Amino acid sequence: GDVYKRQVRDPNLFSSTPKDNQTNAVQQLIARLLSPNVASLFTLEIIAPSAKGFDVFEIETPLPGKVTLRGSSGVALASGLNWYLKYYCNCDVSWGVQGTGDQLLLPNPLPTVPSKIRQESNVKYRYYMNVCTVSYSAAWWDWDRWEREIDWMALHGINLPLSFTGQEYIWSLMFKKLGMTDDQLQDFYTGPAFLAWNRMGNIQKWAGPLSNSWQMSQANLQKQILERQRQFGMTSVLPGFAGHIPRAIKVLFPNAKVIQSANWARFNATYSADYLLEPLDPLFLTIGKLFVETLMEEYGTDHIYNADTYNEMDPSSNDLVQLKESSSAVFRAMYEADPQAVWLMQGWLFVDSPVFWKPPQIQAYLSGVPNKNMIILDLYSDAVPVWSKTESYYGKPFVWCMLHNFGGNRGLYGNLDNIATEPLAALNANGSTMIGMGLTPEAIEQNPIIYELMLEMAWQTKPVEVSSWINNYARRRYGAVSTSIQQAWALLYRSAYKNQGLSKSVVERSPAVTMSVNRNPDATGIVEAWRHFLNASSNREVKANGPYLYDLVDISSQVLFNLFSDFHLEFQEVFQEWQFHNINSSLEVISLSSKMLELIKDIDLVLGSNVNYLLGIWIETAKSWATDAEEAALYEYNARNQITLWGPDGEINDYAAKHWNGLVGDYYFRRWNLFTSTLSQAVLKGYHVDFDKYLADLLALEQAWDSESKLYPILPSGDPLAISRAMLVKYATDPTTSSYTRYPNTDAPGNDITSRNTWTTDVSQLKILCDANPSCKGFNSNGWLKTDVSKTCLLYTSDAADEEDSV
Repeated sequence: GDVYKRQVRDPNLFSSTPKDNQTNAVQQLIARLLSPNVASLFTLEIIAPSAKGFDVFEIETPLPGKVTLRGSSGVALASGLNWYLKYYCNCDVSWGVQGTGDQLLLPNPLPTVPSKIRQESNVKYRYYMNVCTVSYSAAWWDWDRWEREIDWMALHGINLPLSFTGQEYIWSLMFKKLGMTDDQLQDFYTGPAFLAWNRMGNIQKWAGPLSNSWQMSQANLQKQILERQRQFGMTSVLPGFAGHIPRAIKVLFPNAKVIQSANWARFNATYSADYLLEPLDPLFLTIGKLFVETLMEEYGTDHIYNADTYNEMDPSSNDLVQLKESSSAVFRAMYEADPQAVWLMQGWLFVDSPVFWKPPQIQAYLSGVPNKNMIILDLYSDAVPVWSKTESYYGKPFVWCMLHNFGGNRGLYGNLDNIATEPLAALNANGSTMIGMGLTPEAIEQNPIIYELMLEMAWQTKPVEVSSWINNYARRRYGAVSTSIQQAWALLYRSAYKNQGLSKSVVERSPAVTMSVNRNPDATGIVEAWRHFLNASSNREVKANGPYLYDLVDISSQVLFNLFSDFHLEFQEVFQEWQFHNINSSLEVISLSSKMLELIKDIDLVLGSNVNYLLGIWIETAKSWATDAEEAALYEYNARNQITLWGPDGEINDYAAKHWNGLVGDYYFRRWNLFTSTLSQAVLKGYHVDFDKYLADLLALEQAWDSESKLYPILPSGDPLAISRAMLVKYATDPTTSSYTRYPNTDAPGNDITSRNTWTTDVSQLKILCDANPSCKGFNSNGWLKTDVSKTCLLYTSDAADEEDSV
């Protein structure tokens, strides 16, 4: 008979995937993305990497309408394709349900490249995904969605993707080899929406059980994922053993040295206080080695493994020797199973717990692993870089990562200036050990402009001039040059995309009287950008294609979310006037309550007009994995709870809030209706609010919603252009029911309705805010609403106030 030896990949080789497999993978990508006919116009060749051993691509057009792409890997070829589409075909490929983020109107014939283009990557690795992304974004993805994402990854140069799907199947196989039962494992696994934190040892059992059918289906999906990624020449990062174990381990191994972690994120000991096997216990090596061996038997390996032992938990000791031995044990467990193992570790622990992880502790922990066998993800380089405070991780190779997003929260924000400069600055710093650039958001499918620029920086040799890059981005995203679009994006750049972070909208958070707000540098600029953006369509400068409508809904809803914060500020002040000063403000409370609830419904209407903002899709895709009605109900509960209470009693409440139709118009509306009705009734009837009862009622409402089975739309409703224009008239145009007189270069000091100025200073919006409050007589251009304008002239004053106060 014949002997077959499984080939393992040498990490020193650029890709062990045969050249023909890689070119075929890209040819099929082109056919999926553009069409089989267009794919026939491309010739693909694999060439040697750059002199530094990094990816390279070349683009030529030897004959009219024919394109030759050369690349050092399938990923490099796909990157060359994307470069050609962006910079010669004026096209764009981005996130969006059913291709709604793409602009792929190809010129015919295909454009000619004047001379051969050659681009070399400036780093070896382009990394993708956070360990949380697989739960916040990809928890319910099927193969079609994964295939689309892998295509996107290849086009954008990703060659080091985190590949965490299907690992519970491996854990089960491995633990059963040690004698553990299904029942014992079910006390360990969480439900599907929370597996990221189960894997990191933060929680257990919550929202479970995890069925065998789920584990098997995810294992089959993982095999498809890995096969496709490897066809492109990607190095798939698989999980390693970090030490987190079921509690039943003490039944099987009574003498095992186990550390019980502290409760995580307000979870009680039923669902937290997970067991961590002490890395110095000999059993750690046994389990870790067996896990990697089992993993390789099922999935093969590309020799890079992710393991995070101390995610948002501190080691039991800060002794430097013990820390070194601890990391050494984690690596040794990988190495014993795979002598070519490289440990890829998220550096989040150093950001999350700087009190524990001082430089000596960091250096000691990292010293337990040879430099060539470890890669650090500097997880939050875009805001809190650690590499620069640790002498480039004391010699360990690291990847400069953009985290950007937490929990999948929507909202327009990001720091384009930082992204355009800092990755290259880190790469060129003295003594830098940087070997890659990466994306590590907790969730994706938001703010695509930030991710487009970050991924492109791996192919740039100098900082990007952001304003001109944005103009190019807008032209290819909407398929045309537009003055109005350029004006809109200039305003968005200034007002939203020089901002590192933006807290959740007030709408998305548990209603309270006092709520902090993290403001954009220039929220008013987003209002003006909205006007320009709509003008581009009204003036027929651009067609309302998928990306245009995607961005229109983003901009429209952001303006309305911002405006809600100002309505709430007014509400807070008038309620507290009654609460603390016994001033009758019943008219104001009722009027502002009505406006806030109406605005929530209007936001929901805007979001419901686009397929990318629908709660129904999240829930229905979750249920689609079920094998029976009971399992469907469990998966729906997982989907609902993750984006709301995040735990049985709101342990991480609203952390994963979303700008989704259905969630806004139902769940958030119900909460705000309870809040406003509770406070309005107190003001009308003259009794103090029992806030303890309100909070209990609120939690009951939230828990009830999580357990419901109400259906939500999976298809958009209404014309997004018409709806956005109607909202512009309603919320950013001078009201027709009132009039104001402007007094230039004047003010009316004092008599402020609010303790701080409004978020918006857009004059039309200030008139709307003033109209909603019966006690408002005018305002100034800095966003201060006034109860009295009689003492001096004001920049703007209501004509009704003029008559009353004779100003």
